Amino acid sequence: MTDKPHVLIVDDEPEALNLVRRLLQADGFEVSVAQDAETALRIFEDVHPDLILLDILLPNVDGVELLKVMRQRDPVAAIVMVSALSSERIVLETLLSGADEYISKPFPLKQMRIRIRKALEKSRLRRENLRLQEELNQANERLRTLLERYMPSIVAKRLINSTTLPDLGGTRQIISVLFADLRHFTPVAEKLPPDKLMEILNTYLATATDVIFELGGTVDKFLGDGIMAFFNAPMEQEHHTLRAIVAAQEIHRRVEEKGPTVEGRKLYFGIGVHTGEAIVGNVGSYNLMNYTALGDTVNIAQRLQEIAEGGQTLISRDTYEEVKDFVEVLPLGEHMLHGKQEPVEIFAVQGVRMDPEWWDRLRIGHAEEESG
Repeated sequence: MTDKPHVLIVDDEPEALNLVRRLLQADGFEVSVAQDAETALRIFEDVHPDLILLDILLPNVDGVELLKVMRQRDPVAAIVMVSALSSERIVLETLLSGADEYISKPFPLKQMRIRIRKALEKSRLRRENLRLQEELNQANERLRTLLERYMPSIVAKRLINSTTLPDLGGTRQIISVLFADLRHFTPVAEKLPPDKLMEILNTYLATATDVIFELGGTVDKFLGDGIMAFFNAPMEQEHHTLRAIVAAQEIHRRVEEKGPTVEGRKLYFGIGVHTGEAIVGNVGSYNLMNYTALGDTVNIAQRLQEIAEGGQTLISRDTYEEVKDFVEVLPLGEHMLHGKQEPVEIFAVQGVRMDPEWWDRLRIGHAEEESG
């Protein structure tokens, strides 16, 4: 509202209209007048008045209906109904329809001034509430964006929407874990200045992260030149193992297509995927905690990644059994993985037999999970 409030007077009685106009002008208001609904709405849209003095009895139009239209279009402007009708039913109807005050004709000028001040104060409070709500929304958006830079989006949303603080601990859940690590990055790092090294590393990690997010995965952490992610947590997901395999193969494809060259060569991820039970939740301390997955399932995925060549995805027998109808693999036999007492049967993914509809289905499923 400006320092000189603009008032729109809507009344089909010329004498009453002119009297109120002169009074308000003398009180320092800028005034527009209308004697019918059509003119009133045109002025209303043109000048966006701070206050409307609206008569109920207008030619061909019910003033209450005009009130509803104005209130719908402007939720904050002050509206004072003026009428010779004074039944409790009419007064209540106008107030429920959005009016701030009601003045019965004929009215003392002092009473009208009081009602106008009250209506303008209500309008001021509504504007202030809207301003504060907008500031709160902006602060929440900044907080959400900040949290999503440091943790999975879905976890950040849960934290913001939760009425309680997060607690340590987790739950047992079947997940598909993906580890990806750049091959031959350490030797290259010795030859590059730190800023260039950071730029290249972030490009590769961003490529992997974008794919994982598109398929609904949760990025757990970055590990130097590598990344850990998992699927089917914190939200349960349809075909979570297939999502992980498709993500791995799509990472390889995008790196081949768009990955930058380093010292005249491209870098490639070695990727391991394993499906099994893990503990998923918050680990650390009450002062600093991370949302993560723990257990042998995580360890096996990491060990598979460690022996994968650049551009290769290795999966376990458990993972293969979940996706065998969709993938082509090369059996590599049993291998003793570091830290394991029993050998693990390993397969190298050669391709995914999945038409575009399945790809869209997995991505659509992710969008539904996010919106939910």
